[in-house]
Amino acid sequence: MLRNHMRPAITKATVLIMGGPDVDLRLELMGHLQADFEMLAAGTAIELQPRFVSAGFRYYPYPLGRTISPVADLYSIGYIWRMCRTLRPHIIHTFDAKPGVWGRLAARWAGVPVVIGTLPGLGSLYANDNLSTRLMRTIYQPLQKWSSHVSDLTIFQNGDDARQFIAAGVVPERKAMVIPGSGVATEVFAPARVSHTARMRLRDELGIQPDEIVVTMISRVIRSKGVLEFMAAAREVGASHPHLRFLLIGPDDDQSLDRLSEAELAQLKQVVTWPGPRRDIPTVLAISDIFVFPSAYREGIPRVLLEAASMGLPIITTDAPGCNEVVENGVNGFWVPAHDSAAISQAMVQLIAQPELRRRFGQASRQRVVARFDLSLIVQQTRSVYQQLLARRASLPATEA
Repeated sequence: MLRNHMRPAITKATVLIMGGPDVDLRLELMGHLQADFEMLAAGTAIELQPRFVSAGFRYYPYPLGRTISPVADLYSIGYIWRMCRTLRPHIIHTFDAKPGVWGRLAARWAGVPVVIGTLPGLGSLYANDNLSTRLMRTIYQPLQKWSSHVSDLTIFQNGDDARQFIAAGVVPERKAMVIPGSGVATEVFAPARVSHTARMRLRDELGIQPDEIVVTMISRVIRSKGVLEFMAAAREVGASHPHLRFLLIGPDDDQSLDRLSEAELAQLKQVVTWPGPRRDIPTVLAISDIFVFPSAYREGIPRVLLEAASMGLPIITTDAPGCNEVVENGVNGFWVPAHDSAAISQAMVQLIAQPELRRRFGQASRQRVVARFDLSLIVQQTRSVYQQLLARRASLPATEA
């Protein structure tokens, strides 16, 4: 129970990182900030607790479903409110859509001095304009507006998302800023860090032959990520290039509105090698020759693109917000239109036929991500935001604070 975890008196400001079932993606950020702040985390998956404990952080699971449920959501708001009143953080920093709404509102009502929300992309709600997503947006957008207006700051991961929400009046311009993604530890995602033995072991495990060129996609297996287009391109290119292996890494998301049908999943397994999610992503990328991410999902700055670029891979992706900030067309990869498997096929064939182009693009990828998206740069910006907002809050009169 929360009452067993009262925060002791400390000199450092306390930051509560709040997210969903993948809040452990923030562990690296927390590790780099713990010298300046006491870092806590809250997420919706209790099974993440050992990961945080082993990293030296306290972790608080809380209930929050992915779907809209008024009764369950009210309970979640009350739970988050009590958590904030018990832990008394100086800053709450939420990630993702639903934690960013209910978490920020509950934190403000609980009297948390500084409330921040990061929107890592606009997600599937803004990926298409069909009836169901339009209906969901009519519910989500006013709630997002409410939470953004009561917050101290909303952080976007790319400028396109920020401009769209500012223009729509969802986020006040004076309370918005851009921090380009969550960053990547380029010293960890480095080709030289993965041994030849580890590469050979994984190739053997997946049944990849020594002469096969590996074309990889890493993603949740949902429609808007471009999984079906990847499959169609793999079928087309594979028919004329027998020494290719198409590798898909990621979980089937059967709770998403954008999920694939059973028939589509069965077809996918026939065309690509799909071992599901994996933890050894640096090694997966190290055995890859080309990385493909044809997403129509409204990404922030896709972490997988940063990781692939850091590992020195040529990349095929869409000319979409976030994706087109990691990849410069013709410099470290190719842009393709969303939902266009023929364009993906054409880009694949060009890279398969030109090893020197793959090498040049891969080198440019590594240089680009080190210069613009290294985790140290994101940590520096985040630390500065925390310090500035705490100083501003401390300087306000009691009636405004």
